[in-house]
Amino acid sequence: MKTSQIATLFCPLVLLGLLGSPTLAQDRSIADAARKTLQTYEKAVITLAAVIKIEAKGLDGLDREQKTQCVAQIIDSNGLAVTALSNLSPQSTKIRVNRGGTPQTVEIDCQVQEVKYRLTDGSEVPARVVLKDPDLDVAFLAPMKPLDEQTLPKIAAIPCTESTGPIQILDDTFIIGRMPEDFNYRPILRIGRIEAVLTTPRTCYLNSSSGVGTVVFDRNGKMVGLLCRCVSGDGSESRTTRSLSLILPAAEIVKLLPQVKDEMNKLAEEDKKAEAEKKRAAEKKTETEKKADADKMPQEEKKAAPSETPATKSEELKPAAAQ
Repeated sequence: MKTSQIATLFCPLVLLGLLGSPTLAQDRSIADAARKTLQTYEKAVITLAAVIKIEAKGLDGLDREQKTQCVAQIIDSNGLAVTALSNLSPQSTKIRVNRGGTPQTVEIDCQVQEVKYRLTDGSEVPARVVLKDPDLDVAFLAPMKPLDEQTLPKIAAIPCTESTGPIQILDDTFIIGRMPEDFNYRPILRIGRIEAVLTTPRTCYLNSSSGVGTVVFDRNGKMVGLLCRCVSGDGSESRTTRSLSLILPAAEIVKLLPQVKDEMNKLAEEDKKAEAEKKRAAEKKTETEKKADADKMPQEEKKAAPSETPATKSEELKPAAAQ
């Protein structure tokens, strides 16, 4: 048999073997699951636009405001969202600077001054941070006001449950992210695998696909957890600080939800008190203005009225005397 004939017979066999291989079938399966999950939860994957105030304690000239954008996921129909805290605030509160040839360690403080949800249709929703957990690198956010009827259809919520079943090394995963503003925040799908399972100090997973602040899904489209940044080292000169993205299991996020609800209730009460105080101040101002107008009016009328002479008054009294 000629070489060309062998090649003609061999190539289709190789192609059939590849198409029917378990690896390719699994790849197609996870890809289909990822696309289906994107279609279901695309409205839940939002972009946060925040203004961060950075203060360097004891050192002038380093204070500034910084704009940042990051991804977050809505996990509640009322608009509660979760992301990695390190997206909004650096985990290390100390930085090394060189001032006049002398190295110094400066403590920094970061506060979110303003934050908005950017929804898939481009609309924005003012929001705020309701709870931060620096140890877990988690931040929860909520809309400043309850979502109205026009906004509710624009969002979706990713179910956050305690367990998706046992997670093992080489399990298929995928994440949904967002491209930056220059690319109109288009969604991104990344397929990965669990590369390691850690059990101390708490259970977490190393994923081959990174994206701090994004939710990781399993091949069934269920939430495995949130990609957070784990930092080792204290930032001192004697130790090297290392950063690694790990999956915080959904169960850890669920444990924080009661505390999140409590904080949201407290903020709602504070809002009511502030609104009532604002209303009282407005009413008091109105009363003060009315009183000032009332005090001012007789003086203006007195100036506008014609002057009266003693003779005029006496003439007006004569008819009364005659009676």
